[in-house]
Amino acid sequence: MKPEARNPNLDQLDTDFLYHLGLDTSMDLEGMFGDVKYVCMGGSPVRAEDFANKAAADLGFEVPEGGAKPIGKTERCSLFKVGPVISVSHGMGMPSMLIFLHELAKLLDYAGAQDVKFIRIGTSGGVGVEPGTVVVAEEGLNGKLGPAFEQVELGETYSYPTGLDRQLAEEILEARGEIRAQLGKTMGTDDFYEGQGRLDGALKPRYTEADKMAFLRRAHEAGVRNIEMESTAFAAFCLRAGIPAAVVCTTLLDRLQGDQVTSTPAELAQFSDNAQRVVLQYIRGQLEKAAA
Repeated sequence: MKPEARNPNLDQLDTDFLYHLGLDTSMDLEGMFGDVKYVCMGGSPVRAEDFANKAAADLGFEVPEGGAKPIGKTERCSLFKVGPVISVSHGMGMPSMLIFLHELAKLLDYAGAQDVKFIRIGTSGGVGVEPGTVVVAEEGLNGKLGPAFEQVELGETYSYPTGLDRQLAEEILEARGEIRAQLGKTMGTDDFYEGQGRLDGALKPRYTEADKMAFLRRAHEAGVRNIEMESTAFAAFCLRAGIPAAVVCTTLLDRLQGDQVTSTPAELAQFSDNAQRVVLQYIRGQLEKAAA
């Protein structure tokens, strides 16, 4: 975190309790996390654990018998550490993600970790791309197709830009190997159904199929290649903190072709694996460079 972004109020705390992680500053955070270089965030605890075990196998780090074990509390998220990599779940949507971004940023600041990169790995709805394509975000756009994240603080609305680290995005894309991947803008919404213009939610929508398709085509023309529910908050937080960040999401369907995910369980597992593999190939290349 860049020094000018760090909250000076933290210096007044005798102990900072990172409540949702189940960690605090009375612990040896430097010994536990001082060597971290990559924080990889995914929605579910299952994906976080899966990624941690893949990282151990691919990068050559040992884990306990039976696989990686979570650190701290597991009521709200699961956090694993494999070598210099944290794999952590962030739940669904921006409010949940922001809680963990704050606590992870503080954790690594207290630990003295240097040159850390944050990477969100997930699934998404594609816009004009084939299912299974990995989209590496150039920028996060909100539901109005604007490059901003809006947040209410003490009754006032503030807008924060949502730029992402271009060099990091390009380096991750270069590591794709045989996996189908591309750069594109990622739209982050507040909801999976009406917020993304779906017609299959529980409530009668205010819009029609024609309205939906017109908006999705406009989004595509604006450079949007996928839609999820975290990118704008993630990008805005990391930009404010001075943390290089990337969003790497596999598309599960093409929203220009329909609203429902109809791929088989085997196909969905492969799609999810695609984004994880691209990121692991990037990290392995960076570690090999550092060791050379």
